[in-house]
Amino acid sequence: MAEIEFTIDTETGSCETKINGIQGSSCEKTARQLREVLGTPTTDRKTAEYHVTPAVRRRVGPRE
Repeated sequence: MAEIEFTIDTETGSCETKINGIQGSSCEKTARQLREVLGTPTTDRKTAEYHVTPAVRRRVGPRE
């Protein structure tokens, strides 16, 4: 299940955003949409989950 976590430092006003449950290019698309709303981040780190290549399953059926 996709989840976006926000951590706001009440003293400095900085906001940290973490995207969980979305892999690969879909994560980048979600991050791009967040940047449109929140503005450009001061840092941008990719998690291990970002680097996972979604599995593509092939189905082979009988020839017609």
